[in-house]
Amino acid sequence: MSKKKLENKVKKSAKKKPLLALLFVLLLGGGIAGGYFTASAITKNDTFELIGEQTITLLVGEDYQEKGAKVIAFGKDVSMDVVIEDNIDNTQEGQYYVKYTVDNWRYKGVVKYRYIYVVETLEEGGETL
Repeated sequence: MSKKKLENKVKKSAKKKPLLALLFVLLLGGGIAGGYFTASAITKNDTFELIGEQTITLLVGEDYQEKGAKVIAFGKDVSMDVVIEDNIDNTQEGQYYVKYTVDNWRYKGVVKYRYIYVVETLEEGGETL
């Protein structure tokens, strides 16, 4: 191959690479943007919330009634995957909690708490009820 033909081939190859690089960048950027908007649309109504009050006061001996949590992940109700743990002892006064977690990729590491106060008497404005 002559020196002239080789130089022309190199020049043509060099001209094509920037176009390929630009095409690659455009496709990659479009894919990232498309993925972001798709994920945003799928997860826009996702929620992890407690049902009922976050703080509950009980009298000593009164039973705690669990209300649970509502969890929507990627548009699906996964409330049945909620793991509930508590340390409630309704036989003595104290501050207790109920811990809610979900074994789910969307909410992995997210923890919600409900606080339970067990008291001897309920007081309102200094008066015993």
